Amino acid sequence: MRDNTQTTGTTADVISVLRLTPLNTATRTTTIKSVRTLREVLSGGPDIPAEDFFAAVESEQLEELREQLGDHHSQILSDVKRAKRAWEDPFRRDLVLRLRGRLPTLQDAIDAAEAGGYSEQAKRTVQSLRKLAESQATSPAGIIATAIVVEPLLRRLTPEDLDVHTSKSLSNKLAQIRAAVRLVDPNAISGKAADIKALPKVWRDMLEKLEPNVPASCNAEIAIFRRLAVRANLDGLLPEEVQAGFLVNFVEHELATKSDSHKDKLRRAGRVWNEVIASEGLSAAHFENSGPQNRLPDVSWEAVPETIRTRVEALMGRMVAPQGDEEWSSFIKDADEDDLGLGDLVSDTEAIGAAIPRELGTQRNLRDAIKRVWHAAETNPKVPRKPERLEDLFRQDCLVATVAAIREKRRVRVEARGESWQAYKKGRYECSLVQALYSVGKSCDLPEDILEPVRKMTLNLDPSVVGTKLKSDGTLAYVYEDRKIGRHHEDMLRQFNEDAALKRWLQAPGVLWQQAEKWVKQGRNRPTIAQASLARSAVIAQLAQRVTPMRRTNLVRLRAFGDEAHFSLPIGAGEGTLILPGAELKNLRSIHVTIDQETVRMLKRFIEVYRPLFVERSKADPENPHLFPGAGSERKERGENGAYPQGFGYMIKNKLCQRFRHHIRKHVLLRMDLQVMRHIAGKVILDMDPSAMGLVQEVLGHKRIETTQSYYAQVSKIVAQKNYLQLLDQYSRRVMSHVDFRIDLEQQLEG
Repeated sequence: MRDNTQTTGTTADVISVLRLTPLNTATRTTTIKSVRTLREVLSGGPDIPAEDFFAAVESEQLEELREQLGDHHSQILSDVKRAKRAWEDPFRRDLVLRLRGRLPTLQDAIDAAEAGGYSEQAKRTVQSLRKLAESQATSPAGIIATAIVVEPLLRRLTPEDLDVHTSKSLSNKLAQIRAAVRLVDPNAISGKAADIKALPKVWRDMLEKLEPNVPASCNAEIAIFRRLAVRANLDGLLPEEVQAGFLVNFVEHELATKSDSHKDKLRRAGRVWNEVIASEGLSAAHFENSGPQNRLPDVSWEAVPETIRTRVEALMGRMVAPQGDEEWSSFIKDADEDDLGLGDLVSDTEAIGAAIPRELGTQRNLRDAIKRVWHAAETNPKVPRKPERLEDLFRQDCLVATVAAIREKRRVRVEARGESWQAYKKGRYECSLVQALYSVGKSCDLPEDILEPVRKMTLNLDPSVVGTKLKSDGTLAYVYEDRKIGRHHEDMLRQFNEDAALKRWLQAPGVLWQQAEKWVKQGRNRPTIAQASLARSAVIAQLAQRVTPMRRTNLVRLRAFGDEAHFSLPIGAGEGTLILPGAELKNLRSIHVTIDQETVRMLKRFIEVYRPLFVERSKADPENPHLFPGAGSERKERGENGAYPQGFGYMIKNKLCQRFRHHIRKHVLLRMDLQVMRHIAGKVILDMDPSAMGLVQEVLGHKRIETTQSYYAQVSKIVAQKNYLQLLDQYSRRVMSHVDFRIDLEQQLEG
């Protein structure tokens, strides 16, 4: 039964009731504004009891109140009377009051939706809330109606869960659920100027100290501070009374209701809060995780002793990216006339000055390994003799100090998430770091007696080593588990076990392209940059599905113009060609494929209509050859110091992946990125034929079949099991059809 004993409330509760009252949107907004205006006149901003608020309108000092309200006093007083009538509705008032001090459920959200009137919109919202509860195999009363709880559920829903058939219908259902949850969620507050005026002076003063420390362009951080102040004031907290638990809940709600990029904004806001709290000497809690979360403390390269840096920098100077523009002669010994100038290919450590082929990311990892091992040994009191030479970093005590530092940092992160720390579990990061150190030592020709203990240590740390076995010659061999796709990508790939998810992915290019082309129906002269971004994502999905699932690095570097263009498109109708030279690919294996007519039409329109917007926005040169032009000139495929001429660069892959992931999530309702897009091609083939590993190798451009088998071992095993069960069913039916269980009654009687 509903609790009808609570009849008191504040002006904040009056505003909450107005949000539940079936009013015209403009009328509701004006009424709430009038309530806030009168509250400002009566109290200077803070909330007051609802009884005192409405009594002021009927008091004897009404004429004086009208003078204070100004020229619009008639409209304001009329709106306040409307608010009073809404407040007198027992259903809505009791709903608002009974939610104070406890967590709401979906049943409360249903009551709130029904409180807004029995319109078709309210009926659809109630139906969506009940479907959400059914999808979780519970009742509406069994799910807490807060964004922190509901948002993770909504992000995993598919159209089938809410009994709809299109992504647009699902988006509408999710919007209805979110709107209903906001009505009852106690954390669903805003940071509008009207809300700030209602704060006590102490909080307004705090905001005046915080906001000057935020750059003028960072409005999101200012909004975060305002929501924080409003939320803390509702909980009755002063700035110096803000506790760590409150900040944790606030951050969780912010992350649940905002996009992925909001995490960086929270970190920036957290740093400003911590600085102001420290400078003012307040006892308030500090934001945790307000800075970049590295596995180990970041160390500048200049902090490493010069005797170590000199040898490593000499090694790095010889390393070049294998996909760069290096001459092939830089990888061979000096030639003489007898061998036609070909010389002999050299290894990594032969011939001083010979180039060593290493990816740019590998070069950074090698330098990071040096500085992190040095820093761990330098700061660990159990290392009595601090490293001064490169050889010192390979000592057992330095390596143990590094592994201990990494594991301690991981333990803190695990326990902060409320999980149990498993001390026996091996970690990939410490193994990779020690392996990188070993690679530096190998390239620097360190003695074998220094390197061998490090090599054995990597085997002990390697989580992929599952055991050992004795070979026929008496030597010990290590047994490795099958190589797997990363856990994050594996979770994304698992959703495509459902045919409905795979169907939405196959429809993705058309769905995104349709959204991008809306400007044509709207009668505009040109698309917006947001529509151009959608067209770009549609082209990426189309290329992956209909042309070739290329790697992210090659995707961002695609050239559509110039002497080195990757595309060859026909002038009229017909097929095109895509050629990626082996020198630009990770495994140096070239790709030569055709482009179907539909994709050719899409590429031509993208280049003609949408690409100029990116050229204009990034201030790229009109002669920029890239399909996805960017403002930057950095050219990582040509080494650490390589660069394009200004205006001839391409869009960085992290930015491209971020926008693609957002579009796929919003319009196709799938969680995936550019790397998972590549994996889908292999999964589709193996779903149809588990024995077609060679075809997957060709489609993905793997140099070795072992690479393909290791990545898709788990997928192949699952599909193989399904095929085995189908064969088993067929065999069982055939065998059982020849077994006769009939009993000859005559023979039985004779017996």
